[in-house]
Amino acid sequence: MVVFFDMAKNTDTEVEELAPAGEREIDDSRKGVYEIGYHIVPSVTEEAAIKSAKELSDLVKKYGGEIVGDRAPVRIQLAYTIEKRVSGKRSRFNEAYFGWIAFEATAGTIEEIKKNLDADASFLRYLVVVTDKDAVAAALSGAVADVPVVGDIGKPKREAEVGGEVSEVALNQALESMASEDAKVE
Repeated sequence: MVVFFDMAKNTDTEVEELAPAGEREIDDSRKGVYEIGYHIVPSVTEEAAIKSAKELSDLVKKYGGEIVGDRAPVRIQLAYTIEKRVSGKRSRFNEAYFGWIAFEATAGTIEEIKKNLDADASFLRYLVVVTDKDAVAAALSGAVADVPVVGDIGKPKREAEVGGEVSEVALNQALESMASEDAKVE
């Protein structure tokens, strides 16, 4: 058995450990709600990125999936450089179009969609996750999920200062004090 944290239910769940992908049978009759978050290469136009997203939606429908929600791709700055072989040469990307689609489908549908995404050069990267309709509805409405905040980033809270003028010397001392506090935490 393997235990994983289900964010939609905010609980730990035990599941049977699966055999490697090529060795396991997929229960095609069991439906679930899935979300695919994806990056599209930034070398295409915005219209082409939207067209790729539409093609993904059509692909989901082709394999019997029912769309629950989606967000059109928008150009974003990536947190780190992603490398991918495109047209026979290795390319580096610092930006991409990010979008997502949520849908209800069988497990067998996911394997087919993955094969198609792997073969499509316009998709830089993608991630498939299991979710539920409530989480999708919350994401579409802009609501924040009801997940307890755990932990602290460790930065000390500073008291709010009250108005008045500050001398150049006092300002420099305050900035040095803040910098030294930040350095202690990092």
